[in-house]
Amino acid sequence: MASLHEPVMELVRATLDPATEVRSRIDSPACQVVVRAAEADIEAGGADNLHRLAVGAGVAAAGLTAWLAQERDLEPTDILTELEQAQAAYGRLSTPVLEMLKSLLTGPPGVQQTAEFMAPLFHEDEEGFYDLIVDLGAYVAVCIGMLNALAVSGTEQTLDDLAGMLSTFYTS
Repeated sequence: MASLHEPVMELVRATLDPATEVRSRIDSPACQVVVRAAEADIEAGGADNLHRLAVGAGVAAAGLTAWLAQERDLEPTDILTELEQAQAAYGRLSTPVLEMLKSLLTGPPGVQQTAEFMAPLFHEDEEGFYDLIVDLGAYVAVCIGMLNALAVSGTEQTLDDLAGMLSTFYTS
């Protein structure tokens, strides 16, 4: 049986894959990870795979945001402020990603807030929920690239550290 963190790592690796430059979004490796999770949920009659993937991607994004902040002697909220400014300037980071990160970075109360944010999104805008997962994966890939560019941690080392963090998260 696969570990619970493996689909998240598959998502992250897919976003790091240069083959993500495809003709349509649905053909991207990251979208295919989400599609497989959705298909498994349809077969099982639930949504556990998608929810675990979304939460895991959010935890990965929050963890790497905190790591980047620490390396830059900033608070994680400062990183989010920078992201909001970049979003305003370039429109590249989706609002749901920022909202999820804001709640997750508040610590244990953030987990409940995140659940309260995600549940309605899944029921009201299922496609938006899928996009959130893909966008979180893309954000994680950007963080990995930044850690590499800042010479803090190489890509493979960051992936190993991330897998360990996610494994701990899913088993605690």
